[in-house]
Amino acid sequence: MMALWSATPQRVSVFLIALLLAGCGTAASDASTGQPETTPETLGQAQALWSDKGIADYQITVQQSCFCPAYLRQPIRVTVADGKLVDVTGLEQLIQDPSQLDAERLTVPGMFRFIERAERRDVHRLKVDYDPRYGFPVYIDYDGHEMIADDEYQYELSDFQRGAGH
Repeated sequence: MMALWSATPQRVSVFLIALLLAGCGTAASDASTGQPETTPETLGQAQALWSDKGIADYQITVQQSCFCPAYLRQPIRVTVADGKLVDVTGLEQLIQDPSQLDAERLTVPGMFRFIERAERRDVHRLKVDYDPRYGFPVYIDYDGHEMIADDEYQYELSDFQRGAGH
């Protein structure tokens, strides 16, 4: 019977390197405790993690996909100081009509309220992924009603910087 795989030194080396790399970076850890971070799976878990961090000053980039003007679909850099929205900057073009922005959906607590209301209303689709370190939503996929066009929103939150609100 012929061997299907012969263990040459090169193949063993490649196998060991692949095995070693496969184990790298599989779990984030909290630098303060050294314990692996667990990604929140529910809104309550995410809110508790965010609250525990005591974050009142931050910057974050929010990008929404919606049936709305192009300047509202661009990445928007948001600055929050003392828990209040203090600056909104379009990263690709000027925000022509800031009054069209839903300011609540630009802050982390506002996004939590949006998710909470959607959960209470039992919408057609709501999928949320949370940041494992801070708990803020990093991705929201929302469709309020299956039979209504243009009520879908997707939000991506990225480039979070704590304490950057001053």
